[in-house]
Amino acid sequence: PLRCRTIDTGGAGPVTALLEAVRMIKYEALECVAVVAADSVGSMDSHAFLTKADDIFLKLQQQQQQHMHNDDNDDTTISPVKSPAIPHGYDRITQYQMENFELTRDQLRMAVCLESLHAGIHPDSLFRRENKKIDDNAVSTPLYTTLEEVRQAAPVTPNISLFECARRADGAACLVLASNRFLTRRNLYQQGLPTIIGGGESSGPLYPPINMSETHFSCEEAMNFAYASAGNISSDNIDFFGLYDCFPICLVRALEAAGLCLKGSGGQYIEAQYERMMKAIQSSSPEKNLNTLLNDRNFFPVNTHGGLLCFGAPWEVPAMFNIIEAANQIRGEAKGRQIENCKRALVYGNGGILSASAVAILARSL
Repeated sequence: PLRCRTIDTGGAGPVTALLEAVRMIKYEALECVAVVAADSVGSMDSHAFLTKADDIFLKLQQQQQQHMHNDDNDDTTISPVKSPAIPHGYDRITQYQMENFELTRDQLRMAVCLESLHAGIHPDSLFRRENKKIDDNAVSTPLYTTLEEVRQAAPVTPNISLFECARRADGAACLVLASNRFLTRRNLYQQGLPTIIGGGESSGPLYPPINMSETHFSCEEAMNFAYASAGNISSDNIDFFGLYDCFPICLVRALEAAGLCLKGSGGQYIEAQYERMMKAIQSSSPEKNLNTLLNDRNFFPVNTHGGLLCFGAPWEVPAMFNIIEAANQIRGEAKGRQIENCKRALVYGNGGILSASAVAILARSL
């Protein structure tokens, strides 16, 4: 019989659904599961979108207050945030990170510059569509957002500008997960198909508290679960990272949790990658050096489609774009942005204000 299941863990939903599809095949004897995500916030009236987002955040605050009321051991202190609520919630986390670790405003802005370089190559990214087109086969004129443009962008909160918010869009995505027996029976099995080898999930507070600490974040725990379930591997075994980046601080925390850099050094990692990008762009042979850089496995192997910041973010769909880009990388089909010999990929989705975390690890089948 046909089965239909809905899952809501916010922006982590597509990765949660992917892991649920794995469980349905493994434990419920299903052979083929379609994972679908869709939303339309790009065409929404701006006021209606703001009202929707603020209302959701208010519900999170109320749920957290009820949890605190029921748990005498919870000493979390919460305080309402201004509208727009979601950016202000992430601003609270940004401020925490800047106060406790070596993170600067420009390092956060540089994340947008890096993401835009990848998005400028992807034919379906909003950033590319909204800007001039470049040749599909070469980067003759680098298309990217400059650091000065991000600095000059309209402020949304004290530590977040308009360019540092997920790019609102309409969109949908679907992927199909099938068992080996299904593929074999239909003569569809072939080497190189992406397969799921591990996953992990975790959750934290629904609402960002004032007295924040490292215990409130769930991403690192989900990453550790995923690495362990994939055979105790580490970031050294991953070639592509599809990391949720609704705001730069989310990307910074994910870079550290994934193991691409040490805790507290996410901003320094971004700055080092940005400097490599600018060195190539400002060289005497930018086309040649930029192509060389983009083919370097050690150059920012993250969100080669542009992420939420530059590819587009239809509310809770974008983690699905991370999964699809991971599959394209593993299949060798990421034209113009292909990571050489990509064998494994990690994808991460974030729900709420860094509340729910879901991570899946994909690998090339043998």
